[in-house]
Amino acid sequence: MMRCRALVTGFLASCLTLAPWAQDALPLIVRGGLQGGVTAAQVRGDGIEGFNKLGVHGGALIEVRQYRDFGFQLGLIYNQKGSRKIQNPKIDDYTNWGYKFTYIDIPLTAIYDFQEGFTVGTGLQPGVLVSACEDGLASGVSDGVWEPTTLPIRSWELSWVVWVGMRHGTDGEWFLRHTQSLPGIVPKPANPGPNARWDDRMQNLTMQVGYTKLFGLGPDR
Repeated sequence: MMRCRALVTGFLASCLTLAPWAQDALPLIVRGGLQGGVTAAQVRGDGIEGFNKLGVHGGALIEVRQYRDFGFQLGLIYNQKGSRKIQNPKIDDYTNWGYKFTYIDIPLTAIYDFQEGFTVGTGLQPGVLVSACEDGLASGVSDGVWEPTTLPIRSWELSWVVWVGMRHGTDGEWFLRHTQSLPGIVPKPANPGPNARWDDRMQNLTMQVGYTKLFGLGPDR
């Protein structure tokens, strides 16, 4: 996973670095916008699989361009992450529980219109933890009552982000975005011992589907 992520990041970074040199510079264009959508999340290291925790994300962003097909975006995004254990009657497992981690994410990304109507982007995404809750961890049965988690979740997060998008006119874009924590969201204990659990290195993973609406005049397409 780490090797694949490094290869993808290296490829995108090369493309995004070379992209401006093949274009003529334009007057600096700064546009504001809104973004929102659905987040499907899981927590790597909590012992369960699947993007079963659904939430929402939304916020504002600024896009800066000096080239027709290349620019940067800075966002401020409310994002609901976490994890959900679902029942599996096939193996007589009727437990269900969940984590809900809410963040204010601050993605700083480079965006490249690699062909007419389609974009790709990558970057880093710091985040500030707003709340960290759990439901049903003690009893094994989710009752919809979210309480503060007993996990020592960090107050911050740093993630890698990558996405592909499809333009909708000159001001809109549908996107599919993936993020993953880089450092773990739970600090490693000072003395982990021989039976340290995976949650000592828990990471948020998300798949996000959403829409971006920009305002103001953009580059002529």
